[in-house]
Amino acid sequence: MRSLSLIAIFFTVTSVCFSQLQITYPLERSVFQRDKQNTSSINISGNFDGELDKVEARLVPVAAGQGTATNWITIATKPEGGYFVGTIQGQGGWYTLQMRGWLNDGIVSQAVVNKVGIGEVFVVSGQSNAEGVLDYGAKPSFDDRVNCFNFRVADNLWDYPYFSSFSHIEANTMIGPRGQGAWCWGELGDYLAQRLNVPILFLNTAYGGSSSENWYSSALGLPTQNAFHVPYIGGAPYSALRISLQFYVSYLGVRAILWEQGEDDSETTEDTYYNNIKTIIEKSRVESNKNLSWVICRSSLNDFATKHINPAVIRAQDRLIRSINNVFEGPYTDSIQIPRVEGVHFKNLGGNNDGISDLAKAWNVKLNDNFFSNSIPYLSSPLITLQASCQFSETAKLTVPGNFASQRWSNNQSSTSITASDGSFSAIARDNTGNYYFSNTINVKGLAPTTVPFATTKKNPNFCEGGNTELITNDTHYTRFRWSTGQTDRGISINTSGVFTVRGINSLDCFSPPSNEIITRSLALPPKPNIIVNNGPTVCEGTSIILYASGFGKSFWSTNDSTGSLSFTQPGSYSVSVKVRDDNGCISPSSDITKISIKPRPEKPTIAQVGAFSLEAEQMVDKVDGYEWKRDEAFLTTRSSVIKSSKPGFFTATAIKNYTTDNNQIIGCRSLQSDAFSFVPSVTIDNLIVYPNPVPNGYVYIEARDDLSDLVLSVYDLGGKFMYSTLVPSLTERRKIDLSFLSSGKYIVRLQNSKFSESRNIWIEK
Repeated sequence: MRSLSLIAIFFTVTSVCFSQLQITYPLERSVFQRDKQNTSSINISGNFDGELDKVEARLVPVAAGQGTATNWITIATKPEGGYFVGTIQGQGGWYTLQMRGWLNDGIVSQAVVNKVGIGEVFVVSGQSNAEGVLDYGAKPSFDDRVNCFNFRVADNLWDYPYFSSFSHIEANTMIGPRGQGAWCWGELGDYLAQRLNVPILFLNTAYGGSSSENWYSSALGLPTQNAFHVPYIGGAPYSALRISLQFYVSYLGVRAILWEQGEDDSETTEDTYYNNIKTIIEKSRVESNKNLSWVICRSSLNDFATKHINPAVIRAQDRLIRSINNVFEGPYTDSIQIPRVEGVHFKNLGGNNDGISDLAKAWNVKLNDNFFSNSIPYLSSPLITLQASCQFSETAKLTVPGNFASQRWSNNQSSTSITASDGSFSAIARDNTGNYYFSNTINVKGLAPTTVPFATTKKNPNFCEGGNTELITNDTHYTRFRWSTGQTDRGISINTSGVFTVRGINSLDCFSPPSNEIITRSLALPPKPNIIVNNGPTVCEGTSIILYASGFGKSFWSTNDSTGSLSFTQPGSYSVSVKVRDDNGCISPSSDITKISIKPRPEKPTIAQVGAFSLEAEQMVDKVDGYEWKRDEAFLTTRSSVIKSSKPGFFTATAIKNYTTDNNQIIGCRSLQSDAFSFVPSVTIDNLIVYPNPVPNGYVYIEARDDLSDLVLSVYDLGGKFMYSTLVPSLTERRKIDLSFLSSGKYIVRLQNSKFSESRNIWIEK
C-alpha cells in the first residue's frame, strides 16, 4: 500500500479531453494556501501524447463571485518528452483549471481539473475533541468549497503516506490522516468559506486519549503509552503531525495548526504542560523549517468519572499564547455543552444542545480578522522537474535534480537516478529538514518525440559501384539526427546497397520513430571491355583501322568519341582505350590500351630518263626502300630506283618504304603510282654508252642495249698505258663507275668479256 500510494499521487488524471492531455498535478479539490495578498501559485504538471507547440492554462471560477478568472497563460513552450511543468497564479477562489495544448496554430487537446482552490489550509491536532467521534451528530459541510483528504490511518502514519484525492466534507467523511467524521470542522469550514469567500481544507492529525506527555515524548523519539496503558507505535502521536507538516503541507501549504488538547492532563502541572506543548511547537517548526502559526484551545474538562477542570492546564495554555511568538488564542471549550453525555466529548443532541456545532462557532469566533492579519501563511513547495535523458539509446535515465537528503521513486528505488525502458515514474525527495518535494511524472515511452522525419535523396538512390548517393532530411522540427548508419549529419553519403532511415533527436537525447525507408542499390559495373581491331594494328596509309569494343552498351573512347566503332585513316601512332556504359548508366573500367599505327605512304615518285636505256624513279623528300615498276601495266622484277629498258613503253613506278612493327614484322607501304612515263629508245644509239662525256667529277655511267654480264672494265690513257681495271658483273641496269682518282685528261674505256669487247674515249675534267 505504501509504494502504491506514492504512485497514486501522480497517476491520477482528473479529466481528459481527446485523450491526449493529462493533468497529474494538482489533484481534484486541492486547496492551496494563499498569502496575505490573497494570491497563490498553483503548481501544474502533466503528460501528453504526440507533439505540442505550447500548453496553456487558465482559472475559471466554479460559480460567479467565487474567484477572479485569469487569462490564458503559457505554462510550457515547445515541451519535449511528453510532459510539462509550470505554474499559474491566481486570487483566492474556487476554480476550474482549464488547460489546452496547441500544435500548428490549432488546439489539439484539452483537459480540466474541475475544482481546485486557492484559500486556507489548516492542520488540526490534539486529542479526541479534535479528532472527532463518529455517530455523534456531526453535520456535513453545506458549502462545496470545504474539503479534506478522505482517508484515515487507525494507528500510525508511514513516512510515505497514502495520498490519492481530496473530498468534500460529508458527515462521515474521514478527515485524513486521522480525523473521524466531519466533527466540527465541516461546519467551521462553512463559516470560514462564507466569511472569507475562499475554499477551506482541513488535515487532521489528532489522537484520541493522548496526553501532553504522549506528544512530548513521541516528539523526542521516546516511547510512550496512553491512559489505558496502550503503547503508541511508529512515533505516534507526534509522527502524524510531523509527517503531515512535511508531506501534505509541502503539497498544499498551510495557514496554522489548530490545537485542541488538555482533557487527558487532569493531573498535569502548569509548567509540565507548558514545557510539553512548547517543545512540540518548537519541534514542529524545526522539522517543517517553518515558523508555523499555532492556535491553541483552552481545554481541560474531563468529567468522564467526576467533573474535573484543571486550571493549571488552562494557565499553561494561556501562557503559551502569551509567551510564544506566532501563537494565537483558540476557543475556551470547558464551558461548551455542560454536562457532556459521557463526560468528555461534544455531541449534537438537537435543539439548543448541539455541542459539536457550538464548538465550530467558537472556533469561528477565534479565527477572526486579527488572526488572518497576523498569522504567517506558508505556500506550497515548488515541484521538482525531473531531468530526463534517453542518452541516445532505447532506455532513459531519470534523475532527481538538486541536493536532496534522500529520494524515493515510484518503483521504490532510492538512488538519485534510475534507468528504465518502459513505464511511468515519479519521485518524492526530502531535504535535510525532512520536508517532502513532489516531482512531475515521466512516461519513458513518452520521452521520444513522435514527429516522424522525412528522408529523401539528393541523387539517384541507384548508383554504380564506386559511386555514391546522398541521403538528406529537410525536416525542420529537429536540429539533430541519427541515421541508421550511426551518422548524425543532416545529410550523409552512402556508397553501399542497403535500407536506410533517419530519426530526429530532441533536447533530451531521445529518438523519434524512424523515417520512411530509403533503399539504395550499388549497381555492378560492366566488365572491362576488350578492343577488337579490324585491319591492324599496323597498316599503311590508305588503309583504315577500325576498332570495336566488346560487350554491350555505349562506348566511350579515350579519343572523346562515343561512337560504336572508331575508325582511323590518318597516318600516325595511336594509344586507345575504351569504356562502355550499360543501360543503368554504369561505366566499365577502362580497357587495356591498344596501340595502333598507320604508316605514311612514301611520296609519289617521278620518273626521269637518265640514260639512253635507263629510267630513274625519284623522291623529293622520302627515302624509300625500293620501287615497284610497271611497263604497259606489266610488273617488272626490278626494285631499284633506276631501270634499264631497250624496248619502248609506258612506265610507272610506285615507291615502297618498309616499317618494322612492334612485333618485329616488316610492313611495306606503297606510294601512289607515278604518272606514266612514255619511253622510246633511240635507234641510233650504239650498243655501249659511256656518259657523261666529258666527265666533270670523275663519275661515269655505263649502259648497254644488251644485257651483258661478267664484264671487265679497263681504262687506258691515249698512249695505251693501263690505268685502272674493275669487274662489272652485268649491265642489266646502268652502272656507275668511280674514276675520280684519275687526273684530268682523255682516256680510253674498254668493256669486254669472252663474247663482247668495245671501247669508248672519255674526257675527265677537274
